[in-house]
Amino acid sequence: MTRDEILLNSIWTEAKLVVHSPFFNQQVRVDLVTSDYVLKHVTSIISETLVQTLNDFLTLSEQYQPLMKKLIYQHCLSCCNDISYGVDINEGETETEANLREFGVTDETSAFEKANLDHVYIKEDSFRKNRFVKIVFYPEWEREHGCELILKNGELLDFSGENGMYLGQFDE
Repeated sequence: MTRDEILLNSIWTEAKLVVHSPFFNQQVRVDLVTSDYVLKHVTSIISETLVQTLNDFLTLSEQYQPLMKKLIYQHCLSCCNDISYGVDINEGETETEANLREFGVTDETSAFEKANLDHVYIKEDSFRKNRFVKIVFYPEWEREHGCELILKNGELLDFSGENGMYLGQFDE
């Protein structure tokens, strides 16, 4: 079997590429995922929906920067309220305040700057009505599960504190 025969006869359900994001002004890894069912029932490996979804991320408007900062800061506050990081607490300080101090987070902007964008995740699903992108961060305050911001048809919606958020809740 030749290389071309292998390519033509294989079902590729995952791909990775690196793109330049104007919004973040940096190179970003994109994980593209689909199912073998989708690949068996579409006319091309890269569907128009997949192209549109990737472009939703690439054309993310600067108008979403304040909301993105707010969502990441909310995630940080939630983690700092719920998790004991073992930080020494100064007199007159709450554990949440000590955690924020430890991470150097004082406001929405500082949280955004420390969010550590890791990659973008796009899963094509023929059963969804809408296009979804997960923008995945691994901030210092949540290195295990990360923080995912959700784009629906190019619109920034919400955050999730753990990988594997059920996107069906947004597919209305």
